[in-house]
Amino acid sequence: MIKIKTKMRKFIPQFFLHLIMIVSLFMVLYPLLMMIFGTFKSGTEYNANKWLPALPLRITNVSDAFVQIDSYLWNTVFVAVVGIGGLIFIASMAAFAMTKLKFVGSSVCFAMIMALTMMPGVLSMTSQFLLYQGLGLQNSLFALILPMWTSGCVFGVFLLKGFYGGLPNELFEAAELDGAGSFQKYVLIAIPLSLPIIATLVIMQITNVWNDLLWPRLILNSENYTIAAGLAFSFETVSTIAQPIKFAGYFVASIPVVLLFIFFNRFYVEGLASSGIKL
Repeated sequence: MIKIKTKMRKFIPQFFLHLIMIVSLFMVLYPLLMMIFGTFKSGTEYNANKWLPALPLRITNVSDAFVQIDSYLWNTVFVAVVGIGGLIFIASMAAFAMTKLKFVGSSVCFAMIMALTMMPGVLSMTSQFLLYQGLGLQNSLFALILPMWTSGCVFGVFLLKGFYGGLPNELFEAAELDGAGSFQKYVLIAIPLSLPIIATLVIMQITNVWNDLLWPRLILNSENYTIAAGLAFSFETVSTIAQPIKFAGYFVASIPVVLLFIFFNRFYVEGLASSGIKL
């Protein structure tokens, strides 16, 4: 009898815990399934049944949506490649210098960088808009790239500094005895060892670029929008009968990010784990 009561005490909390997890998972996944269902329906089928899949599948919705958003996708890819490339270069060099090179004021520099993380980005949006407008970068994709090289580096410096702080100093001292300079130690030792955490940072930043809605709509004209702003602009006045094309647009836009996470998930998890231990 005592054993049964003990089992029941363990079973009931576990039952409710699993029930909450299942309900939460359903609430997260079902909207995604609705998007996929809607992607391959005709307008008539969508109006008749919004909640479940329907046959036959209208594959042409995907190609029709891609024609509408392909320029936004290429704009996003350009911003992601150039912006994240510069961000990784600047953030990794700054983090390496503050961690492994001794210079006066390194701790003050890092404290000032960390102070920037306490400021919400929306507070500086007006001044940032006026700055880039004054520089003649309004309606230029570099108005999205330059903030990634400056304010966007703050989190990268924080993440990479924690990782570099966990690397043994003996590695760099041995390289110095062999005649390696500071830049050689950075390129030949620090960068190869930090590839997992860099992959983590890249995935995070690509997601940010893909989801950025407000700043592109503020600083760019519609023809230069990135994907999130372009989707909102292209389908903001869409009729009910054209809802499947809207779903198809969001479906096409999500494919690159989903594939990126699938193929680089191992590096993402490894980078998070290693940075968590080092921090």
